[in-house]
This record gives sequence, C-alpha cells and structure tokens, in this order.
Amino acid sequence: MKRLLLPAVLLLAACQPQEVDPAYDEAKGAELLAAYEAARADGDFEIAEARGDELRQRHGETKAAATMRETLEQVRIEAEAMRERRRLVQLWDYQQIPAAGGIQHSAAIYSRVAVDPETGRGLAIPDAQLILRRHPAWGESAYLVLTQKTLQCGPPCRLQIRFDDGETLAFEGDPADTGTGPALFIVDRDRFLAAMTEATRVRIELPRSGALVPVFEFEVGGFQPARHLRD
Repeated sequence: MKRLLLPAVLLLAACQPQEVDPAYDEAKGAELLAAYEAARADGDFEIAEARGDELRQRHGETKAAATMRETLEQVRIEAEAMRERRRLVQLWDYQQIPAAGGIQHSAAIYSRVAVDPETGRGLAIPDAQLILRRHPAWGESAYLVLTQKTLQCGPPCRLQIRFDDGETLAFEGDPADTGTGPALFIVDRDRFLAAMTEATRVRIELPRSGALVPVFEFEVGGFQPARHLRD
C-alpha cells in the first residue's frame, strides 16, 4: 500500500490545472482592456490611463496589452490635458456675499509664482490678486490688489497688458486703497474681460516704481464666466 502512495500523489498533481503567469494571463488582460476601452470611449482619459497602466504592469505580455499600447500615448496626452484643465479651474475663487441692494459676485485669482515640483505648493507669496467684481451698487469692475506697501501710478496711470503672446495693449489704471494696501482698477473693464476670457495667460506691467517695474502674470485659462456672473 505504501508503495502505491507516491505514484498516486504524482498523478493527482498532474491533474491539477497549471497556474498561469499573470504577465501572460489573456483572460485577465482582456478584462482590463475592456475597462480601458470603455473609459476611453466615455472620454474619461484619467481612468483609461490608470487601467492601461494596470494592464501594462500586471499582464504586459498579453495580446490585450499589445492592443492597448497602440492608443496609450494619446490617452496620456488627453489625461494630462484634463489634469491641467482642472488645475487652472481650481486657481479661481468664486464668491457670492450679501451687499447693499443685493448680492456681490466676485472671481479672484492670484498671480503666478514658482511651484515646488514635489509638493505642488508655491515657493513664494503671490505679489497680486486679480479680482472681477459685480456689485449691486458699484457696478462691474476689474482690479488688482497688491502686496506692495505703496503704489505710484500716474497721473496718468498707464498699464501695459498682454494676453497670451499677443500685442501688448495699453489700459488706463485708477489707483485706490483697500485699507490694508494699494489696489489698482482697470478702467476699461469690459475690454479687459473680453480679451481675458479668450486667453490662457495675462501679463500686467505697471509703471516703473523706483528701480522696479512691477510685472504680474495670471494663468486665467480656467475662468468660468457662468460661475462668476450667475444670479
């Protein structure tokens, strides 16, 4: 009886299904490819990118992985565009607060500063904040709130503003005081807003103040007019 035990064990082991190497698992690869293609068809490129990376890492030697690689580069481009779009949108702060005669609407964005590539946090305090405001009594305006302690601008106060890589345009400025520091209204708000809405970057240069020429750049591509002007 004992002499028959070893052959029986070997026979049982031979009948067991062989474990598939995950890298060559066509069934699992096909499942992930289906999820990848579904996300791509829905335009959810970040999810598609994640499913594609999972397929590449887990089942990289399958036919499904080979099929996925044909479109993965374009999916990565689209996914990065989605992330960049979200970043730009999140730069804006929209507020609605009670004011005399109704509701004040505002949209604000800080000037661009260098960013730590690891944390994504700014390495300095922004020098200016651009604010778009609609007030029930004061009307609509666009202005800068500055961190500098003093402002010398005019009269006349002339700003040099460039939208993206276009020609630098002259705008009239109107200095003001917030009570905590200087502000500067852009007099032709409608012309400024129309150009800004079509731009991704705005560069505003103030007149020379001593040895300095204050320049501020804003990444405005995520501005959403409907959120700012909705009732």
